Amino acid sequence: MRAFVRRAGAAGQDGSERASGRASRAAPSRGPRRLWLHAVAYSLILCIFAADVVTPPDNVSICFAYTVPILLGVYTGPRSAFGLALATTASSLLGSFIRPPSGGIALSFVANRLIATAAQWLVAFLIEQRRRGRAIVQAHLAEERAKAETGQRFVRILSHEIASALTAIGGQSSRLAKLAPGIEPAEIVARTDKIGQAVARLDALVGRIQLAAEVDGGEIALVPEHTPCMEFLRPLLTEYEPGPELALTLLCGEETICGDRGLLYQAVSNLVSNAVRYSHAPAAVTVSVDRSDLTDGPMITVSDCGIGIDADEVERVFEPYYRARNSTGIRGLGVGLHIVRHFVEAHGGEIRIASRPGQGTRVSLHLPPEKVAA
Repeated sequence: MRAFVRRAGAAGQDGSERASGRASRAAPSRGPRRLWLHAVAYSLILCIFAADVVTPPDNVSICFAYTVPILLGVYTGPRSAFGLALATTASSLLGSFIRPPSGGIALSFVANRLIATAAQWLVAFLIEQRRRGRAIVQAHLAEERAKAETGQRFVRILSHEIASALTAIGGQSSRLAKLAPGIEPAEIVARTDKIGQAVARLDALVGRIQLAAEVDGGEIALVPEHTPCMEFLRPLLTEYEPGPELALTLLCGEETICGDRGLLYQAVSNLVSNAVRYSHAPAAVTVSVDRSDLTDGPMITVSDCGIGIDADEVERVFEPYYRARNSTGIRGLGVGLHIVRHFVEAHGGEIRIASRPGQGTRVSLHLPPEKVAA
C-alpha cells in the first residue's frame, strides 16, 4: 500500500467548505424578505434625516436615532449592516450641513455627531461579527451532520457486507461438519473454496476501507512517469477478461499518459469495475484516452450503457459510502468514486460525470499536461 503524508488540517478545511456549501444550498431563499427589510431600513433613514433637518441641530437624540435602522442589518444579507452604517453616516453629515448651529459649529455639536457616527459603525461591526460567527457555527453543524450521515451509511453497508460473508463462511463450515464422515475430497475442495472467497471478500472490504480513510486524511505521494497509452490500458484486458459477459473496448487517441501509473491505473480499474457492476450482461464498456478540452492534457474516459445515475445524485456519488438509490441489490461499498476523485485531484486534475438513468454513465478524468501537480 502506498505511503501517505498526514494533512488532517487541510482535509478538515476542505470538509468544512463542502459542508458550508451544502448548508448554503439547503437554506431556503430569503431574497424577497431581505429586499423588504432593506426598503424598511432605508425608509427609516430618510425619516430620521427629515427629522434631523427640521429639529434643532443640537438634538442629541436625532444623532443616535440613526443607529436604529442599522439594527435591521441583523436580518439582511452579509455586509448590509456596513452599507446601512455608510448611509446613516452620510445622512448625518448632510443634515449637519443643511442645518448647522445658528451660533456657529460648537465643539459639543461636533462631538455629538462623531460619537453618534462611532456608535453607528460599532453596531454595524457587532452585527457583522454576529453573522460571521453564526455562519461558522452553521457550517460546523452541517459538517457534523454530514459526518454522522456518512457514519450511518458506513455502518449500514459494512454490516450488510460482513453479514453476507459470515453467512457464507458459517453455512459452508456447518455443512462440512455435518458431512465430515463420508464427504468426498472434491466437495471438500469446493466448499473450502467458497469459504476462501468469502474471506477474500472480507479482506478486500477492509483494504478499501483503509484506503478510503487514508485518502481522506492525507496528501497522496505521487511517483509520476510517462507511460505509453496502450501499455497503460492493456492490463485491463487481463484483469477483466472480455467474453460473453463483457465487451471491453480500449481506444488511444493520445500516445502517452503522464502521472502516477499505479494510482491512475487503480482509478481506471475502479471505474471499469463500477461500469461492469452497474450494467446488465453483456456489459459494454469503453475506455478511451483523448486530449482534454478542460486541461489540455490527457483525458481518460470510461463509459458504459448501464443503469445510470439520477441527476440529483451525480455529485453525491463522490461522498464516501454513498450509494445511489437504484443500486439496491448490487454489491458495493460506495467508496470507489470517492477514491478515484482523490487520486485525480492529487494529480492536479478534475473528474466529470455525465449520466442518465437507463442510458449509462460516462466518467472522465481530466489530467494536466506533461507535469504532475503534487
